[in-house]
Amino acid sequence: MSGLSQLFKPNKTATEVKELSVKGHIFSTLYKGVHIPWFSICLGAFFAVFNALVLLTQYDNYQAIFNGTMKDLTPLWMYLLASFVQYILIFAGVLCDLGFVTIVTGVRKKMWKKMMNLPLRDFDTSAPNGMLSRITSDAEYASKPFYAIIALLQIVTYIISISVAAPKELYQGLIIFGITFALALLAVFFSVKLCSKATTLVQNSISLETDYYTEQLANFKFIKASSAEEKAIKKSLELIDNRYQASLYNAFATAIQTLANNFTEIIIYCCVCLGGIWAIEVKSITDMQPINAIYVFGMALEMTLVAIMTLPSYFAAAFGGSKELVSVFRRQEENIVAGSALKEEKDELKANDVSFAYNEKSVVEHVDFKFPAGKVTAIIGSNGSGKSTLLKLVDRLYPPLNGGFQLGDIKDKDISLQSWREQFGIVSQNASLFSGSIKDNITYGLIKEPSDADLKRVVSLSCLDSVIASHEGGLAYDVGVKGSRLSGGEQERVAIARAMMKNPRFLLLDEATANLDTKTESEIEKGLMNLMKGRTVIMVAHHYSLVKKADCVIVMDHGKAVDYGSPEELLKRNPYYQALAKEK
Repeated sequence: MSGLSQLFKPNKTATEVKELSVKGHIFSTLYKGVHIPWFSICLGAFFAVFNALVLLTQYDNYQAIFNGTMKDLTPLWMYLLASFVQYILIFAGVLCDLGFVTIVTGVRKKMWKKMMNLPLRDFDTSAPNGMLSRITSDAEYASKPFYAIIALLQIVTYIISISVAAPKELYQGLIIFGITFALALLAVFFSVKLCSKATTLVQNSISLETDYYTEQLANFKFIKASSAEEKAIKKSLELIDNRYQASLYNAFATAIQTLANNFTEIIIYCCVCLGGIWAIEVKSITDMQPINAIYVFGMALEMTLVAIMTLPSYFAAAFGGSKELVSVFRRQEENIVAGSALKEEKDELKANDVSFAYNEKSVVEHVDFKFPAGKVTAIIGSNGSGKSTLLKLVDRLYPPLNGGFQLGDIKDKDISLQSWREQFGIVSQNASLFSGSIKDNITYGLIKEPSDADLKRVVSLSCLDSVIASHEGGLAYDVGVKGSRLSGGEQERVAIARAMMKNPRFLLLDEATANLDTKTESEIEKGLMNLMKGRTVIMVAHHYSLVKKADCVIVMDHGKAVDYGSPEELLKRNPYYQALAKEK
């Protein structure tokens, strides 16, 4: 069970522990902005309560049948009718279930919107794949408190039924009630605690499984190529075992809860039988009618206590299962509309003393330079020198620790994120394609549908004609998951066309040709050069063929800009640039 203890007691920072503290906040956080179908729930609740009220009308009939004191068949007919009504009312309870499904769906939609509006840095600390369980499984717990409301209403009805069915010998009823209630509370305490732990345990194991399987399937091609199937299977079996242990714990907790619920029935049987035996021995009763009355009272008491015992388990499941949901909902979203819109002016982009760190490890340090308007600036440097991170900072995907950017005289903080990012087009070594047609990917993110003429022009300029001609369906060809049905070069052409269709003022190229062979790279470069015309371009590149075409070059080393100048100037003085030129 070591795997279980790890799942149940994960190492968390003080901030994370604070985030997961949901007492007093879970309802306001979880359901804010979610449509609650009160009519459906209230109508279903009414039927559930009415179902319990039907029972109240049957105690006299039941006792008459049970005691054999019927004068005619009326009690039997009435009991049969009441049973039929109960079955209909139970079916009518589906109205509540429809309401609960609506709530869960609303929470799922709210969670997806929340994730899409979180800063990129949140996905560096929380695995995106693991977050899938927030939507797929965790959202189910959002309906539990509403189950509790229905149960609470039924409890009120059941308590009334206790007074209706109470035996004439009041002290007998009080004794049964006292013993049963005390033992039931004890059973509730342990069963609820176990169910709460089981919920958290199962939830964590599902989250880890989701995270792992999504990652493995995304890299399935590499696993096969590396003959790493056994390694992937070994880790998977470990996670399946953890899930198995969590399920065992949950099954045990459920069994304890069921036993606790049935425990009251056992106690009532014992009280009735022992009390009846004692009463007969002392000759305080001469027939079975008082014992039958106490037994009927015990049945009413049993339904009440079972409902009371079930009530905390709903809240335990809600609190235990919704912790991660609430922690995500509490995170600060990006405000992409705060600030002014950018003007259509070709201003110079400046970096003013920009610094950034990942988990306290400095990645970019005091970068301070200009990107000339309408020119191409290349950023070069060894792996880990901060080049790609700098591009993310330029696009404001991350906020810098200090410093910032400005366009002309306007600082980035005065410009809305939405307006800023709309000015930038990105082409990286990972084409970031989506399932759907080539056309869907080219037009991804556009506010309005482009004309056929614009689409044809972009296809031609990005050298995508041959790709479209080679695939059945042309622009309607399905590229597959992550563009898997296209080659690397074809994916890059689609990415270039997408950036060109956006028609951005600024273009960010993050090693766009890094994973291509020499022949394909030279073909892609033609499309890139067409894309770069008339734009302010910032590109990270390892290949001299692209770097030498830049207007100016920045050399980075360990997060710092150590040199800056034209390709001709750096060729004369910078060792790194000189080595890059020799590699051509």
